[in-house]
Amino acid sequence: MIKVFKSESGKEQVLRSYNELLDAWGTEFQELDVETPYGTTHCITAGEPESPPLLLLHGVGDNSAVMWLLNMKELSRHFRCIAIDTLGGPGKSVPGELFHKRTFDQVDWINKVADGLKLDQFCVAGVSNGAYMAFNYTVNGPGRALKAVCMEGGIIISPIKSMIHTLMMMFPEILIPTRSNLLRAARKLSSPASGLFDKHPEVGEHLVLLMQNHNQQAMFAHKLQPYEQDRAVTFRDQLYFLLGDYKLKQKRELTSTLDAGGFRYTVIPDAGHGVNHEQPERVNRELVAFLKGSEGSEGSESI
Repeated sequence: MIKVFKSESGKEQVLRSYNELLDAWGTEFQELDVETPYGTTHCITAGEPESPPLLLLHGVGDNSAVMWLLNMKELSRHFRCIAIDTLGGPGKSVPGELFHKRTFDQVDWINKVADGLKLDQFCVAGVSNGAYMAFNYTVNGPGRALKAVCMEGGIIISPIKSMIHTLMMMFPEILIPTRSNLLRAARKLSSPASGLFDKHPEVGEHLVLLMQNHNQQAMFAHKLQPYEQDRAVTFRDQLYFLLGDYKLKQKRELTSTLDAGGFRYTVIPDAGHGVNHEQPERVNRELVAFLKGSEGSEGSESI
């Protein structure tokens, strides 16, 4: 069985903080577990049951509680939001025996979660690795995803290069993982103009806890599907990408691929990798407008 946390005491610290963040969402929510062949998937739902369903997917080193802290109150006014803790991530999902590279199928896992939630079709949105999962499910899934918003990711051309790039942004602080160094490393992924960690220190504190206690090797069962432009462009109208303007030049591979495929994307000012945390009001409006069918973004940096 894959060990998600480095220690039981570390797991307890993370889950205590997780629950505190949920209490700060500012909206009613319910927690439930969905059994799949790959393990128990923890979901958090918010919003009216009759509202359009929206699956929300977080990144590699975080979980649903922190990822949607600044978005769930507004998004749940428009959608029945279902925030999913990724198997292998530092949340409340528990991997099972079939969660390993030989048998784990990410698209099938999302299908099984949707089956357990009794969802036929739905929209999906994600950040970073969650953006990749949203993109991959839309393009390579069975047609259940109506629309997808991919924030700070989605299309991955060179997985190793992308991983090295992220690590280098956090260098050298991650070499000496003290609390202060890890907090500095987290800050380096965000635009200084956003003031995220000053406005919301709880985000930084939780991310530090995750970096200290999550066994990131637990995510290795998630295999990446190679990007195929000819297939992806047939889903062009269902996809929308949001990028932060911070260190945009370092995202040239992504923006060039989006341009080549004619995909629609918008660059959000004063935002970095945590775009939905750094500019939550703008991102919320972009998600609602696209997923509900409104044409055009606010236009300040639409490309």
